This record gives sequence, C-alpha cells and structure tokens, in this order.
Amino acid sequence: MENNLLDLIEQLEEVLDRGTKVPLTGKIMVDEEVVLEILDGIRVTLPEEIRRANLILADRERIIEEARLEGQKIIERAEKQAEYLLQENEIVAQSRAYAEDIVKKAHQYSREVKIGALKYSDNLLHDVELKLEESLKALKANREELNAMARWDEKNQNNVHHQD
Repeated sequence: MENNLLDLIEQLEEVLDRGTKVPLTGKIMVDEEVVLEILDGIRVTLPEEIRRANLILADRERIIEEARLEGQKIIERAEKQAEYLLQENEIVAQSRAYAEDIVKKAHQYSREVKIGALKYSDNLLHDVELKLEESLKALKANREELNAMARWDEKNQNNVHHQD
C-alpha cells in the first residue's frame, strides 16, 4: 500500500462520512475492516512521512546554514572591500597631503630663490653703482685735470704771445 498519509486520512474521512448513522446516539457504523486497513496504512506510511519530514527539516536546516555561511562570507568580503577602500582612501588622502606639502615647499623654495636672486641682483647693482660712481669721480677728476691743463696751456700761450 503506497498511499501517502494525506490520501489515507482522506479515505478515512470518506469512510466516516459514508458510515450509517445510528439514530438517537450521534454515532455512526462503519466497516471495521476498512477502517483497520486504512489505519494500518497510516501506521506504515506515518514513519516514512515522518522520516521525509525530518529529511526536509534537516535539508531546510542545511540550506539555512549554507545561506547563513554564504551571507557571512558576503559580509566578510564586503567588510574587506570596505577596509580596502578605506585604506585606498587613506592612501589617496596621504598622497594628496604629501603632494600639497611638496607644492607648499616648492612655493616656499621658489620664494626663497626669488628673494635670494633679488638680493643678489641688488648687491650686484650696488657694486656696479659704486664702481660707476668711482668711475664718474675719476672721469670728473680727469676732465677737471684736462680742463686745468687746457687753461694752463692757454694761459701760457697767451703769455708767450704777449711777450712778443
């Protein structure tokens, strides 16, 4: 008898529904042999149904556990990815800060070089100015000497012509 449990229960209900009612007692008469045969089928089928139900429950538990483990793996991967992205963001932030520091130092160095170049140029121009002043003084002195010589020469020539 390969009836499943629900079929056997339905057969039992049909036997009870078709049973003859005993007047004034609220009871029914059924074929005892048919009821006992259905109950035997239930006894035989019930352990198999329970075994299948237990297998289904075990399978359900296994599926739930696999899903939980897979969910845990997904969470771990997501956490690792988030950590990686945070580290990557940290590296980017550090790189940006390092680049900003380099730019800042480059600007500072540029200002220092510019100031140094301006001071050096000023010193050179000052030296040239002093040398030009010395040269101008020497030039004025030479001109005055030449003028003095020319006046003396003129004076001497005028004296020579007057004596004649």
